Amino acid sequence: MRSTRESQDGELAGESAAMRVPPRSRWQVLLIEYELLDGYWTQLHQRVWMSGLVLIGLSMTGIVFLSSYMPAGKNESLQMIALIGIVSSLLTIGWWLLIRRLFTSQRIAEYRKVEIERGLGMRSGLYLSFMRQSRRAGVRRAGGEARKIAEGDDELEHDLKEFAISSEARPWLPRFMAERLVWEFVPWVLLGAWGVLYLLKV
Repeated sequence: MRSTRESQDGELAGESAAMRVPPRSRWQVLLIEYELLDGYWTQLHQRVWMSGLVLIGLSMTGIVFLSSYMPAGKNESLQMIALIGIVSSLLTIGWWLLIRRLFTSQRIAEYRKVEIERGLGMRSGLYLSFMRQSRRAGVRRAGGEARKIAEGDDELEHDLKEFAISSEARPWLPRFMAERLVWEFVPWVLLGAWGVLYLLKV
């Protein structure tokens, strides 16, 4: 029993020693992790767009076909529209649940990228995070958000405040055109379209 415990302690000590990174090589490890996270985020972004475009394309094709070739008032038409609409609605809800998990994974990757950027002196992710938070808080509270993100870095706080008053930080309709908000709104539009089509054919 004692020898087994000693061997396990030795394995744990070896693992912890292997996980330690020399200070001079730490920035290289962080940079590699940052590149991996950036590629992972890009892959998730592509999955959301590709799956969303396929879902919208198939749904709109089905709606246009059924609305054009199915006569109104017949039981066969209503049954066909109801069947296809239910199947499409279930697939749409499943896709909505899937992209919510993808968005959660994206937020985790973004959070870790910001941590690495702080350690390496990078700023692109910090600027994006500040832009999202300043949209929610409003222009008047942008200074407080800049101070919160800067975490005592006066130079970074000054640069964020300058960025807040620039034209690049004030896009047209920022709250309504957020990418994640639009994708989460799409499923409900498709479900409503199937319901309207059924009511029009009754």
